[in-house]
Amino acid sequence: MRRTLRILLLSLRLTCPACRRGRMFRDRFQMHVRCPVCGIVFCRDSGEITGGMAINSVATLAIAVGGATLAFVPAIATEALLIGVGAATVAFPIWFYRHSRGLWTGILYLTGAIFED
Repeated sequence: MRRTLRILLLSLRLTCPACRRGRMFRDRFQMHVRCPVCGIVFCRDSGEITGGMAINSVATLAIAVGGATLAFVPAIATEALLIGVGAATVAFPIWFYRHSRGLWTGILYLTGAIFED
């Protein structure tokens, strides 16, 4: 259990789950194909990006549902709530993109889909 949590935390920090030193991303939206330190391949198959997209979508949906429940609080103005939740559902997935891809890479590493050559 401790290993799983350590790998997932490393992945959220965008650090290679195998060597714990390499960075997963070269810039804001470009993920390294291989770890610059240990050489592990992060994306072996096409389509592996969809897991990160699913994590990002679920997290964004959780924010939208949480914001929607605030509509039942009478002290919050509806217009302000709509603007706030709308802005959050647009900005959050852009900001969380790298972390969701990193988290998915960590999950793939834990399941054995990403391995050292």
